[in-house]
Amino acid sequence: MDAIWDASRPVSVREIVDALNERRPEPLAYTTVMTVMNRLAAKNVLTRQGERRSYVYEATAADAAGIAVRDVIRTYGDAAVAHFVDEARADPDVLRRMRDLLAEDA
Repeated sequence: MDAIWDASRPVSVREIVDALNERRPEPLAYTTVMTVMNRLAAKNVLTRQGERRSYVYEATAADAAGIAVRDVIRTYGDAAVAHFVDEARADPDVLRRMRDLLAEDA
């Protein structure tokens, strides 16, 4: 995911393979990276555009925290949101931050 976030634009499997292999002593196979990216697209962590062999991928969240929060809310719904609010009420710093974030969107 770091390689995709670093690109900050839609990227092909080849671009990610090349970026990852620059950092590794043992190269990853193109098909391995393609499989992982296809699975991440199926889990809505990545979006995929294009056709057949010319797909480009883009992250659906800006970071791992965004992915985690989205998944928790999708899985647990209103109960998860209620727990986030309860946690914010228990910690004045978190509550202030949450209020600031909500005010930005108003």
